[in-house]
Amino acid sequence: MQNKKQHTIIYLGYNSFKEHKRGVENVIAFQTKTFQESINIYISFGTSNYVYKWENLVCISLKKNIFRFFVLNFLIFKLKKKKKVIIHSHNYLMSFFLLKKTDLFTVHDALYYQSKALKKRMLFIFKAIEKIVYLKCKSVHFISEFTKSNSLFSINKKNILIPNSSHLELKEGFIRDNNNNKNTLNKIVGKDYILTVRSIEDRARIDLLINVAEISLIKGVKLKYIVAGKGPLLKYYQDLIATKKLDNIFLIGYVSDDKLVQLYKNCKMVLIIADYGEGFGLPIIEGYLFNKPVIASNKCAIPEVIINEKYLFDNNVDSIFDRIIKTSTIKKVDYKSFYNEKYSNVTILNSYKKLYESLMKANKC
Repeated sequence: MQNKKQHTIIYLGYNSFKEHKRGVENVIAFQTKTFQESINIYISFGTSNYVYKWENLVCISLKKNIFRFFVLNFLIFKLKKKKKVIIHSHNYLMSFFLLKKTDLFTVHDALYYQSKALKKRMLFIFKAIEKIVYLKCKSVHFISEFTKSNSLFSINKKNILIPNSSHLELKEGFIRDNNNNKNTLNKIVGKDYILTVRSIEDRARIDLLINVAEISLIKGVKLKYIVAGKGPLLKYYQDLIATKKLDNIFLIGYVSDDKLVQLYKNCKMVLIIADYGEGFGLPIIEGYLFNKPVIASNKCAIPEVIINEKYLFDNNVDSIFDRIIKTSTIKKVDYKSFYNEKYSNVTILNSYKKLYESLMKANKC
């Protein structure tokens, strides 16, 4: 007999935790900590069918083929038949093809808005999918006012805004830290570097950052720029840096969480350039978690998240370089307190707890 306190939550996401863990996956992993005693099931599409365990998640990977949505519906039907569950989706297509209603849908970046920004064809299809998904779910969760304002959500349905927190924070309030390979990483990055944590794609405007690095050399400013992250344009920009023979900017690719912590702890400041599609800006609050100043583009959801507008810049070289210099002269600010007040694990988990409890009550779980 199932424990009355033991709830079952099915999360629908994108990538296998074994193959890729960033962004949405980290948010889902964090959300599962809301009820430590709950049964948490994560479903994604992958290269084959298999089941595995990831922390407190039972993960199911379904082979990505033409039958995947039939298999998904069959699996959800079997799970719902045995248990009273909450379905929490982060995936538009999964919710669109799901015969059962989604209890909660999280919007990271609105589908139609993102598709327009990427200049995809047949936009009417993405528009229809997004509208239908909102109609088919019971509640909608937005991570920022920006995501809500750019979504097609206009129906009279329950919605809530809960920002992100950082998976790098432990429940006890300590920071994950691991000194393995620390000396090796320090040989690459050294000290007095500015850190960017981004997916290397068009919207991250790495081209602007490379230009800023060039200006720094011309003006004799001894700073290094470290970019952590992978993406479709990683090799392109690495080759561009090599062609320009710049020795003050490094694109180091994907790094583990332990190495990412090390980078945050030792950096001078965090810098985030965004052109579009930045529904929140997780590296901003992660910078604050490590008590670092963060400067970022005056775009998307960033003005909502950043501590003060004086840390914002326009997307041009002069504005970015000027903000770097001015921020370097700012006296010590307690950025960590700002994180603790607005974005800490305990604050955000309490918000999720209230949301899940309302859904469970409605479902009589």
